[in-house]
Parts: sequence; structure tokens; C-alpha cells
Amino acid sequence: MRSKTIAKFISLFMALLLAAIPAGVTAGGVPVRDGVGMDVSGFQSVTFEGEPVDGSIFAEAEMTVINIWQRWCGPCWAELPAFQQLYEHYSETPEADVRIWGALYYGENTASIQEAIDFIAANGYGWPQMLMCDEFTEVASGGEQVENLKIPQTLIIDRYGIVRAQHLGSITEYEELAAFVEGWLRELRDEYAAERGDVDGNGTVDSIDALLALQYALGAAELDNAQLLRGDINGDGGVDSSDALLILRFTMGLIPAR
Repeated sequence: MRSKTIAKFISLFMALLLAAIPAGVTAGGVPVRDGVGMDVSGFQSVTFEGEPVDGSIFAEAEMTVINIWQRWCGPCWAELPAFQQLYEHYSETPEADVRIWGALYYGENTASIQEAIDFIAANGYGWPQMLMCDEFTEVASGGEQVENLKIPQTLIIDRYGIVRAQHLGSITEYEELAAFVEGWLRELRDEYAAERGDVDGNGTVDSIDALLALQYALGAAELDNAQLLRGDINGDGGVDSSDALLILRFTMGLIPAR
């Protein structure tokens, strides 16, 4: 119990330390911004096609890259070809499980929405686009009231909907953009691997985690999205009795460490 208390204290200390530092360095060597650490899992918006889109997209991928841009923004145009290359790369390698999204910042100028839709179509940019929402605006502004957002911005968001990195400014070179994204993909994969089986999220994998997975499989308990992702040991997209058995076997030392 004492070791768990100390571990939780250290985790809290590190979180507070990160929050107190306005700028640092991301996994890709890019300065972070004030929006890092914000939770955007509850966002709601619409795509350019008028379809609803919400925070459920984050659980569908290991990592989501969101590029905030605007039709009248020259630096935004300059980096779109690199994002097209990035989109094509991950479309051709779906096992990488990275999703690319655009988020159009239009402010009070609603007429620019159609201009942006036409611009995307005319240039053949294929990744999905949505309209800016309150949650992304808060991240982009660092939680402050600003008259105009500084764009473009690129966000790295994990599968729980937490902003892990925020790049301010244009990334026109594909190699630089790819290195930024791949650096974060490697870091997040290491984190996900370390937490597999820890259904209750307390930092350890034990019989309680196996019991929770089994109760869920039997319909006797509810698990939130984060718990389901941690409990899906066999990677089949759900939590069932086989996951509960794998967790139990791990806690008994019958299978090697994850």
C-alpha cells in the first residue's frame, strides 16, 4: 500500500510539474504549447459532408493527428501537401493505426466554410475534415480568450482523447512532419503496452482487473472507454472472458510479462 501511495504521489507531482511549464519538448523534438494535457474526448462537430463527428474517433486509432487550418491562411496552404503525403502513407499502412483529420477554423466568417470545402476538393486533399469546435478552440488558444487564433496548429491526440502535443506554425517538409508523428506514435505505443491488462487503471495488473473484465463479459459490470481499451488484451476490439483469463494467467505467472 505504501509503494502504491508513493507511486501515485510521484505521478501527481510530475503532472503538476508538467502543467507548470508552458513550453517544453515533445517526443518529436517540437516545442509544446499550453493546450497539452487537455481532454477533448467530449467534442462534437460536423464533417464537411454535414455528418456528425465526436470524440469516439479517438478510440478508433492509436493516435489521431488534427491539423487546424483556414482557407485564407497562407502558411496553412503551404503545409497541406505534406499532410496529403502523411495521409497517403497511413492509408497505405493501416496497421499503423494513425488517423489524420483537418479542423477548419472559420471564426465569424461562415462564408469561408464553403470556400474551404471547394479548396479541398479542387486540390484533391483526401483526409477527412471537420469544422472547428469549442474544445479545439480552447486547446488552440491555450485556454485564454483571444480575438484570433494563431494557425496553423497540429495536435497529437491519444486514444483517450488527451492532447499530447501541440505544434504551432507550418510544417512544410514531409520528413519533418513524419518524424514528429512517428516519434509520438512510438511513445504512445510504449505507454499502451505498459498499461495492458490494468483495467482499473491503478498502475498494477492483478486479480481485480481479471474480475472486472469477467464481470463486464458477463454483463454484470460497466467499463468506460479507457477501461475497455486497457482490458482488450487479445486485441480483438472488445473485452470478453478470454481477456479476463489472459489477465488472470498473467497475475498467476503462467504467461510472461506483457
